[in-house]
Amino acid sequence: MKHTFSLVAFGLGANALVARDASQQCIQIVASGGASGTLGQLGDGQNRIGGNNPTGCYCLSNGGFTDSKGRGCILTPPTTQFQCDVGASPTTGFMIGSDGSITYNGSGKFYACPVNDQGEYNVYTTPAPGQTKCVEISLASGGACGSSAP
Repeated sequence: MKHTFSLVAFGLGANALVARDASQQCIQIVASGGASGTLGQLGDGQNRIGGNNPTGCYCLSNGGFTDSKGRGCILTPPTTQFQCDVGASPTTGFMIGSDGSITYNGSGKFYACPVNDQGEYNVYTTPAPGQTKCVEISLASGGACGSSAP
């Protein structure tokens, strides 16, 4: 009898895992370090720290982010600016650690480079060429949003 119960319990557990889509996590992204705050988005998909832009919601699937409008989030060549563009395939290599930290190709180092003198920053994986005021930041989950929110 114990054996049958174990098989039934295992079967129920397996079905529960199938029903839950663990491959996609939708989160807000928070920056800390030389610049800090929750990433917001401009209407064109640029991601910004500061500036009172609407808070972004980013879904990670297969190592790439898409935003709440379904735009693929990319690292623009050659500057590596993190933005989300219509019709773009997401840049892969992103991961959210068990502590909520976000890495790209294993590195947790990102950079915030000012777009003006009012505390608004774009996000990059390398300092933007010609920018002397870029600061190192880290990115982390700021909690669930969108389709993964409870």
